Amino acid sequence: MNRNFNKSQSLRFFDCNAVEVKSKFGAEFRRFSLDRYKPGKFEDFYKLILHIHHISNMDVMIGYADVHGDLLPINNDDNFFKAVSSANTLLRVFIQRQEEVDFCNFGTSTLARKKKVLKKKILVTLRNNNLRRRPHLNISMPHDFRPVSSIIDVDNLPETHRRVRLYRQACEKPFGFYIRDGTSVRVTSQGLEKVPGIFISRMVPGGLAESTGLLAVNDEVLEVNGIEVAGKTLDQVTDMMIANSYNLIITVKLANQRNNIIRRSWMSGSSGQSTDSTVSH
Repeated sequence: MNRNFNKSQSLRFFDCNAVEVKSKFGAEFRRFSLDRYKPGKFEDFYKLILHIHHISNMDVMIGYADVHGDLLPINNDDNFFKAVSSANTLLRVFIQRQEEVDFCNFGTSTLARKKKVLKKKILVTLRNNNLRRRPHLNISMPHDFRPVSSIIDVDNLPETHRRVRLYRQACEKPFGFYIRDGTSVRVTSQGLEKVPGIFISRMVPGGLAESTGLLAVNDEVLEVNGIEVAGKTLDQVTDMMIANSYNLIITVKLANQRNNIIRRSWMSGSSGQSTDSTVSH
């Protein structure tokens, strides 16, 4: 065991076999290091804990947080070695007085206590079932579940893009957003080039698009149900959305991830024309 408590000289930067230990008793913390593969005996570790926290005349229970965040005891050589060897670079140790230990969450009797509680719950359930029969509950099949609007194909798109499936529960309810034409910027071999684009211009308060939070004003529309909108007019894109109004999948380039030069191009290049993407002619 290394009793050098200087944080700035932590052994993890010098020795890959060293495990830094952070022990907590009350509101006090202590730090030291152990050899991952030769940590020593639990008895020596126990004495060291009492010494560095100045609690030599006290009976305590020592536990540690494993890689899953569960609180497990350290009370013999085997679980002491497991605690040190399975730690990453930091082993968090917690110390409690024996009379204050909560064995429901800490200590060796946790598993037995949980089994006892579970057995009691099962007996109570069986007894209640004998007294009265509960009505049979029918669980719907997956194809009966109600579809909702969602983001899809996350792994197949860049971080700046988003593919949204908008599902209307009521067929007569519009999607609740307007689109406009404007100018976007593309990076080509000749440099930055201005090209026509279709953008979301306004959200209808309380509409489907606003309530889902999946689209935003100034998002650039790239695809409608897998069909690219590049080179199409505003009316053509509107007709595409109306034709797919029962299951609209729209791919957009997010506005909040563009730089300032592109945003200025929207303002300077917009023709001012706007149309409701869900209006039926």
